[in-house]
Amino acid sequence: MYFQIFEIKPTNESMKFIYLLAAVAALSFSSCKTENKAKTEIALGDTIQTASGLQYYYLRKGEGRKVETGSKMGTYLSLKVEDNVVWNTNELPDSLFTFVADYSRLIKGFTEMSLLLREGDEVVCILPDSLAYGAKGAGDIIPPHATLVYDQFKVIQVDAPKAFLSDLLFTDLKDKSLEDAVNTFNRIVKGSDSLKYHTDNEQMNRVWEQLTADSLHQKAYVYADQFGELTNDNRLKYRSVLSMESMGEFLKAKDKLELLLVSDPDNERMQEKMIDLCKKHSESK
Repeated sequence: MYFQIFEIKPTNESMKFIYLLAAVAALSFSSCKTENKAKTEIALGDTIQTASGLQYYYLRKGEGRKVETGSKMGTYLSLKVEDNVVWNTNELPDSLFTFVADYSRLIKGFTEMSLLLREGDEVVCILPDSLAYGAKGAGDIIPPHATLVYDQFKVIQVDAPKAFLSDLLFTDLKDKSLEDAVNTFNRIVKGSDSLKYHTDNEQMNRVWEQLTADSLHQKAYVYADQFGELTNDNRLKYRSVLSMESMGEFLKAKDKLELLLVSDPDNERMQEKMIDLCKKHSESK
């Protein structure tokens, strides 16, 4: 068996057709290059606006890891309000501002911006008040209805995303028991799975917030009391006081707060809460 190779001599008509195809291909390739160049110019220069009203433009495009929910990020930030710089992380002792994307308690527009970026990106972004602090503002720094301008938003570090230990603990406490939550905590924190989860104190406090949001104040109190001691987290210990207050246990809350004030006597927030609890206890008699 053999294969015979035939020589085909092109006719004038076939050659015209071939030339036409080549011209179309060349034109298409040129159009693609022009389109890609235009896209690059838009990405690096022109303002992009999302459906929410967030506006931003790139100063530099990175090539690192894409930000995902659960990614720990390290950034350099500069924030302007009414043309005045009100916050610049470069002036802080630890200038790298770190947070967990789509988890840390940050304003809506900042979270949205974070999830659009990757390591190495540098953008300028503009947040309308609806994505920032709204009609209330924020203390003496951010006035009501203020537009926020991050004239520096550099993404220095993006870690691989991790799951949240708080989700597991909340499920245990809501559907099972405190003992199950303690077992889960020990298994994750002390085992090989610790690298797969965020296990910082922010996780512990988020569980209390979730329980409180569901009006599970008794479970929130027991959890905060137990895990405050287990993790030596004073904020969680203080939140056990707030849970007792929510249940109307003003005297017990006051007694527990007195113990916390022994180790932190200059804590103004706890001092104010003590005055408030004494007043509520007196009125409840």
